[in-house]
Amino acid sequence: MKDLHIHIERGEYTLDWIEQFIRKAEQMELDEICLLEHTIRFREFHPVFKEAREYNRYQRKWVDEKLLSAHSFDEFKELAEKVRGRDYPVKVSFGLEVCYFEQHLDEIRSLVSDGFFDYLLGSVHWIDNWTFNQRKYQWIGRDVNAIYRRYFELEESLAQCGIFDIIAHPDLITCHGFYPDYDLKDSYKRLCEKLKSNGVAFEMNTSKGLGVNSEFFEIAKKVGVSFTTGSDAHCVEDVGRRISEVSRLVTCI
Repeated sequence: MKDLHIHIERGEYTLDWIEQFIRKAEQMELDEICLLEHTIRFREFHPVFKEAREYNRYQRKWVDEKLLSAHSFDEFKELAEKVRGRDYPVKVSFGLEVCYFEQHLDEIRSLVSDGFFDYLLGSVHWIDNWTFNQRKYQWIGRDVNAIYRRYFELEESLAQCGIFDIIAHPDLITCHGFYPDYDLKDSYKRLCEKLKSNGVAFEMNTSKGLGVNSEFFEIAKKVGVSFTTGSDAHCVEDVGRRISEVSRLVTCI
């Protein structure tokens, strides 16, 4: 069993902190964990967020707060090298959850092109610089159909860009319970076909439930995508959350 989506952002970059995640992974009988950070956590990535920061007052405040506690890439890589130099009962991989900004593909590619990370997860958290998932009230007065169409356009672009190993929580757009008035089957199928043809794995994210809705999951199985499992843990206690359950779903394909 693998939990390939674990955030370490709430602690210092020390072996003591990392070993708490490893002990929890042992308790959950995991074979592998991937420890990662959101790219907003690194100073080198902040230029990628420049248009998002300027989008409105709320986003400016959010980005500026992240600047105050940001690390350098080198700090994270030094931590990874320390962990890689030790022998643990659980395989410990390192990765990034990269916020996907289509207009900054070249910058993103340059920042991750050295092959240092075991897994690169791409995620659509922003639609044309608007953060759709942080506050429900931000949807008021917006065209839900248009939001969904653009979201899946960006997901397909992410799948085809050649940077990522995994698409993280591919149904994040449903986070606040808003849905379009058209059938999403074609959107699901197109995305899954793009993922399969580009060798990008489909994450079953257990932060809310067992991955994606049943219709999306069945289409993904039929298309034949590769699956990964991730808890999206932001604290030690959530490592391995429901991974055993979702692993039974995807290993039977």
